[in-house]
Amino acid sequence: MSTTIVVGVDGSAAGAAALRWAAQEADLRGAELHMVHSWQIDAAEAMGGYAIPWLAMENDARATAQQWVEDVIGPLDQADSPRKLSVVSGMPGPVLVEAARGAALLVVGTQVHKGLSRVFQGSVSHYCLTHSTTIVVAVPAPAEDVGS
Repeated sequence: MSTTIVVGVDGSAAGAAALRWAAQEADLRGAELHMVHSWQIDAAEAMGGYAIPWLAMENDARATAQQWVEDVIGPLDQADSPRKLSVVSGMPGPVLVEAARGAALLVVGTQVHKGLSRVFQGSVSHYCLTHSTTIVVAVPAPAEDVGS
């Protein structure tokens, strides 16, 4: 059985709580921590007949994700367990479910969605809980961030 723990990295307070939890769990188990950040191009940016600088956008997404990860849990090369960061283009739910295929755990942050925000934004944690064949741990946002 795999000892890899996959965690979604999104820059939110709930994502930070999930990342901290997953990093601690990976250290306790001696497991690899695979952090996954998905990014999507805004449809408005893709219009107008201009060439889309995919590589530059992916590099920006990678730099942003890496900085956020290091702000939350410290430098990747100073961890007790192996860690890697993947940046993947696509919808977060399907990207995380695919990345977690065969992993020991998939860890995601979960936030309170009110009213229409749930309809329009969806819920990555709900998608993962209902589509993943891997055990999913949903870590809530810190209490001070709920409802804000």
